[in-house]
Amino acid sequence: MAEPGRFVARDGERDFATVSSRGAERPENREAGYSFNVVSAIEAVQSAVAGQWDIPEFQREFVWKPSQVCALADSLWRSYPIGALLLWRVGKGGDGRAPLWVADGQQRLTALCLLHGAVPSWLKRKPEEFRANMRRRFDIRFDVSARTAPRFVVANVSGNRRSDPALVPTGKLMALDPRSRRGSSELERLAVQLKAAGCCPELDTAELYQRLAHVSLMRRREVVATLIDHQQREEVLDIFARLNSRGMRFRRLVLKLAMEEIPAAIRGLRGRYEP
Repeated sequence: MAEPGRFVARDGERDFATVSSRGAERPENREAGYSFNVVSAIEAVQSAVAGQWDIPEFQREFVWKPSQVCALADSLWRSYPIGALLLWRVGKGGDGRAPLWVADGQQRLTALCLLHGAVPSWLKRKPEEFRANMRRRFDIRFDVSARTAPRFVVANVSGNRRSDPALVPTGKLMALDPRSRRGSSELERLAVQLKAAGCCPELDTAELYQRLAHVSLMRRREVVATLIDHQQREEVLDIFARLNSRGMRFRRLVLKLAMEEIPAAIRGLRGRYEP
């Protein structure tokens, strides 16, 4: 796994800005001040938790509802795209590395952290009472007995109970990697426990394991991240304003560029997981 905030190519570790995809290597892209990369959901969460991706002062607070976080989980389950992140390099850090601000995508990135049971750096700065309320409000569970949507629900809402063994915390599952020995062993143990508790009598232990592992593998879903290197704060604010208005079809432009540049980055990401 790559160090949070950095990305590993096959020939070694390099910074996001210097190698992320074929697009980042093109002179016209460097002159434009942007580059693309594809990261896994867990890499994005690790970067947010470590504070290597953070939120600038002009970003709004987290406003998503629990139902929206459940919908994001369902998109991950279905392998649907969840939208791009826009990162801004604000300058050199004391250790020579440039911190990255999340200029767009904060809501999705915060929701990803909540699904992983992780606390991003910007929530760590909040009082403990605030964080405890967030944990209670966004206690998202996977309903292992659900054949169709909704597969992800909020505990203690609409009759859902935290004590129901069929409702497994997403954070518990997404903390495990089923492709590792420890992760697969933990999931097998959990499947046996669920079977012993009488969950899903129509399913055997192997089928329960597959459902749990499907959630765990959501941590490897791919997320597009666009890095901008504009050093002038006014330029970034202008990009941010245009991105969040109808004055410029910026999202369409990013999608067009991503369609051209991202396939190579996706192949590189998948290559890192191959034995």
